[in-house]
Amino acid sequence: MAETRTPILIAGGGPVGLCLAMELGWHGVSFILVNERPGTATHPKGGTINSRSMEHMRRLRVAPELRGTGLPLDHPTDSCYVTRLAGFEIGRLPMPSTREKMSDPGPWGETRLTPEPMHRCNQMYFEPIMRRHAESFDGTDIRFGRRLLSFDDDGDAVTATIEDVETGELETVVCDYLVGCDGGQSLVRKQLGFKYQGRSSSGDKFFDGRMLSIFVRAPEIVDALTMPIAWHYWTMNSERRVDVITLDGEGEYIMLAEIPVDIPLERIDADAIVRNTIGADTPFEVVSANEWTAGVALVTDHYQKGRVLLAGDAVHLFTPTGGFGFNTGIDDVANLGWKLAAVVNGWAPPDILDTYEIERRPVGVRNTSASGDYANTVGALKYPEYIDEDSDRGSGAREELRNYLETTFKEEFASMGIVLGSRYDDSPLIVSDGTSPPAGSRAKYTPSACPGGRAPHFWIDDRLSLYDQFGKGFTLLRIGDEAPETGAWESAAEEFGMPLKTYTLEDSRALDLYEAPLALIRPDQHVAWRGEGGDPSGILGQAAAISRN
Repeated sequence: MAETRTPILIAGGGPVGLCLAMELGWHGVSFILVNERPGTATHPKGGTINSRSMEHMRRLRVAPELRGTGLPLDHPTDSCYVTRLAGFEIGRLPMPSTREKMSDPGPWGETRLTPEPMHRCNQMYFEPIMRRHAESFDGTDIRFGRRLLSFDDDGDAVTATIEDVETGELETVVCDYLVGCDGGQSLVRKQLGFKYQGRSSSGDKFFDGRMLSIFVRAPEIVDALTMPIAWHYWTMNSERRVDVITLDGEGEYIMLAEIPVDIPLERIDADAIVRNTIGADTPFEVVSANEWTAGVALVTDHYQKGRVLLAGDAVHLFTPTGGFGFNTGIDDVANLGWKLAAVVNGWAPPDILDTYEIERRPVGVRNTSASGDYANTVGALKYPEYIDEDSDRGSGAREELRNYLETTFKEEFASMGIVLGSRYDDSPLIVSDGTSPPAGSRAKYTPSACPGGRAPHFWIDDRLSLYDQFGKGFTLLRIGDEAPETGAWESAAEEFGMPLKTYTLEDSRALDLYEAPLALIRPDQHVAWRGEGGDPSGILGQAAAISRN
């Protein structure tokens, strides 16, 4: 059996595994990635790259290419509640197009908070881009059509057996660290013995049980619409409810429908579901249909053991409400990637990896809880069977439901507190300044440089992002003309061998955000420390788990 050595072995080539590959490549770390499927996704899954993920994509220099696919920048992004696509509109949550968000902050305020508004783009569109980008770095070895069979962590290294799916040929890979990004059925998690905890599916209401995901091509649907175009349609009528998401603005859609628990998948008539959802004699093609389970909000009891770590669906499972699933996984590996790179590149000790679970598991619990609550709100919605009647009582029911929808469902589409508000306050890598962050909520994000949170964004000369000035390693941000000199910081970083970039932001308005003339920014854009002075060696050492002894 052939044997190969690599610093990092990644199991799983979905969005999370590919993003970890990009992180490692960005930091100059060699790796092998294995993925059982022969190629990237061909069935739609995960329709929104949120603002935090797009910030990571911007840092990795792939955001512009991602914005060139998925929903066009000018396409409306409204969420609309209808009886059928060719039926009655019940209610609508108006939202600006991506181009509007990028050109004008508007009432949603995203471009004041972030340089990268969310992008409506499906996994089957963005995975090939991520794969190509990951493959562009030196030292990368991405192998689709290979699966991980088993592994053994002996304390000094991990020895894994991988198999060529087509030929059955086996290979031994010896790595310093194994990262399982291999999804909800993760072999890595199962071998470690980690268990999911949290909310399982109840199976008794919409978006909380057995569901069918239908990939539909129907370019003529737009001609059948009886209401202004939207991005997202929730259809509800006397026969069923279906969640319809526009994928490319040119006729590709994903439809998510509840299906009975006691009927085999092969006996489910996907065409009938689509016809009812459209409500007009419009040609369409069902490209594929997959079964899945909604209503889960689960997090594993651990994220790591020894030299083996987990990320993405391998440690947290979501229902799509809120769009937090793979986005939480991308934020996982943004956290993990720089730490692995620091260890492999020799400027931080292996102990730094012990902070991964400390920092990320609470975020997984928070995000799955929010998604589960949103799913429960969707599933608990009641409406009369005559909701789609062309009658006085039908019209009255639609009006009553409209008032309810437009006040109850807004938070799911404006959850900036979840998207940008992850904090690592209890991490040993964070140097507290004794302050507390502003009170947060799921819907609202308040920028704060209180150590532990994401560094507040700032536009320099209107359209130049502060984030683009941060380095690949740590960044020491000097704010204002009177900020202290940084020679002692640079000397301490050089002594440790850790990468540190110093950047001076002369615009004193940024002091209103950072409330200190100096701020130490981690490679994942979280604030490690802020202040006016202090012991640079002690602060840098704590931020990177480097002992001074």
